[in-house]
Amino acid sequence: MHKLSVAMIVVAVLLLSGLAYGQGYYGQTYDQDAFEAWRLHAGWYDLGDAGSDIGFGADWISRDYLASFDYVSTTAMGDDINVMSLAASYLWRMENNPATYYGVGLGWYDLDANGYSDSDLGYHGVAGTEFGSPDQFGQPAWFVEARYVFGTDFGGDDIDGPRIGVGRRF
Repeated sequence: MHKLSVAMIVVAVLLLSGLAYGQGYYGQTYDQDAFEAWRLHAGWYDLGDAGSDIGFGADWISRDYLASFDYVSTTAMGDDINVMSLAASYLWRMENNPATYYGVGLGWYDLDANGYSDSDLGYHGVAGTEFGSPDQFGQPAWFVEARYVFGTDFGGDDIDGPRIGVGRRF
């Protein structure tokens, strides 16, 4: 099931980045300030053994880096589960489309389930794209982003899985 989810995420991001590519980014250059922004997002979070639910977060993005905070609360197997994460990613931009990026990163994940609390480091891959006019790149815009978290372990359980979100750059 997870392989199908990952395949669907990759196809969706590639299709969406193709749409943004067709908007005329080819050959345009932007200064560093155009890449830097605060963003808010919400989306569907698959938390592996902890189930899935709607989560939200905030992040700061630049040309090469993404720093994120995420929070999701769900119920699985009768437990109320809260997951918070702080993550840092290194990004690569598509040469002819700076609004589309992909990257890898490391995150700190904190799990709280009915009094049980634990934290762990995990890894992730990320891909996303912003929508808007190429002439206004760096201005407020909507974006879509997909992540896949792996490598987490909380006493034999994990919160590995895809996260798909939509948000607004400010």
